[in-house]
Amino acid sequence: MTCTTTNTHTGHPINDLATRLTDRVRQMRRRRGLRKLLDMDDHTLNDIGVTRGEVQIATDMPLSVDAATELRRMSLQRRRSLM
Repeated sequence: MTCTTTNTHTGHPINDLATRLTDRVRQMRRRRGLRKLLDMDDHTLNDIGVTRGEVQIATDMPLSVDAATELRRMSLQRRRSLM
């Protein structure tokens, strides 16, 4: 799994907290965008190269995980296994 937390330790607790909060908000927005894929029909998802199950698994991952990267990894792994 890929972690997306920006680790820019400044030494000041307020700055570190602000960085973590900014990262969390950014990840939540990305996750919301991925969830929109679930509104698409299975044919469209297939055209994109993902399955509904892969999208669901990715969106259910902890926010500390880059769900888009994991979705891409799952999709590639599935497609390679079909060859």
